[in-house]
Amino acid sequence: MPINIKNNQITILSPVTLKKVGSIKISTAKDVNATLQIAQQYNGWSSLSIKQRCVIINKFRKAIFKNSDLIKKTIKDETGKKDFVIFAEFLSFLDHAKTMSKIAKIALKRSKRKSGPLFKNKKAYVQYEPMGVVGIISPWNFPLGTAMKGTIEGLLAGNNIVLKPSEFTPLTIQIVKKIWDENTEHKDAFQIVNGAGDVGAMLVESNLTDIISFTGSTEVGLKIAKICSSNLKRCTLELGGKDPMIILKDASIKRAVESALYAGLFNAGQTCISTEEVYVESDIADDFISKLSVRIKDIKSGDGDNDDLGPIITPETRQKINEHIDEVKDSCDVYLGINNGGEKYIAPTVIIDPPDSSRIVNEETFGPVISIRPFKNEDELINKIHKTGYGLSSSIFGKNKKRINRIIKRMKTGNVNINDAMTSYVIPTLPYGGEGISGLGKQHGVEGLRSFCRVKSIVVNRFNFIDEPMWWGHPKIIEKALEKIVSLLFR
Repeated sequence: MPINIKNNQITILSPVTLKKVGSIKISTAKDVNATLQIAQQYNGWSSLSIKQRCVIINKFRKAIFKNSDLIKKTIKDETGKKDFVIFAEFLSFLDHAKTMSKIAKIALKRSKRKSGPLFKNKKAYVQYEPMGVVGIISPWNFPLGTAMKGTIEGLLAGNNIVLKPSEFTPLTIQIVKKIWDENTEHKDAFQIVNGAGDVGAMLVESNLTDIISFTGSTEVGLKIAKICSSNLKRCTLELGGKDPMIILKDASIKRAVESALYAGLFNAGQTCISTEEVYVESDIADDFISKLSVRIKDIKSGDGDNDDLGPIITPETRQKINEHIDEVKDSCDVYLGINNGGEKYIAPTVIIDPPDSSRIVNEETFGPVISIRPFKNEDELINKIHKTGYGLSSSIFGKNKKRINRIIKRMKTGNVNINDAMTSYVIPTLPYGGEGISGLGKQHGVEGLRSFCRVKSIVVNRFNFIDEPMWWGHPKIIEKALEKIVSLLFR
């Protein structure tokens, strides 16, 4: 077990060594309520201008960078992830914080709108105001990146944040919170609570949170959506996915093979946008499988410096991955990489054409497992992709742009990468979010910033000394004049 919960305290264990790497006190209901009360009452952050908030966020980002060694070590201790994966997560956070600070100055400022030909005496604009208190519930696979991207967006929009990190990886956020407190004068704008799902439920159910941002499983996301819907509380849900990769017959086989391996095995497959299923056009399926089955043998799981994949971070995830593999391993061709690390690791795995009824086809696996499924035509392809109801991210490889665009238009996914994989997530200006059971709402980009705002339409009358033509008591000649004006404007 990577954690032990006892006496109102969580002890975090390294997934690699199972040795203690830290501990954290569990927040009680009283603690959570007190934290939310502070967040609701604190107005020092929301009263700042957008420009002032951006300056502080950039100062905070630079302080995070100065503490990079400590943060990276803590992520390593909590997750056991490979150094390059940690570097990629750290880089993604830095880029996100810097880029979002730039676009916030434009995306969140008052926006003028045209008032229309009949209302030239009116001034119209849209104002983006903070929601108030944002409850963020983040997962364990990217303890810095996922938790802090939503936090940064919510803060830039002027909200106060109460973040509950995963109980498996709370130590990284403890350091981040300390850096925030030491480098800003707004410690109450960003607070944390700790614990398991019951603590997250307190944020969701509390009438002191104005919006919930959750990243995690579809199962939990559906429960959160149901609770929020009972009082129409807003929620942004980034949930599971199967993240299909489509290989068309005119694709570069080499690039497609390497992309499938990268996107399917990055962070040992413990990534929401990991490619879990690869659909290969039948004409090239044998060639693709032949080349992939050779390459997979070179990739290694283990704790050595020369091993490529880290451990499976939680026991529950490891059990589910093994169940998915065990169900089909005797009925399908299976190609394996190397496991140098024992039971805490899973060898890179490729499964050829698993049955439509199998769990690996219908559920998110969240591990270093890729299934390869041939298809004969576009209708068959689209039906297979949409069968599960997931629609988070996707990728497509080929040369025929017209055909690629035709297929993309039929796909119900929030993100598409053409002759590439996963990159859409790490471009901060692009909105990110899923369709179907992969979630609600958008993160990142202009859309992500505004999802943390109240969008308020405002009309100002320019000439207060003139009566409105629509008011009661106007002469009939006014009506006839309006009719003539309308006939000229809209004929």
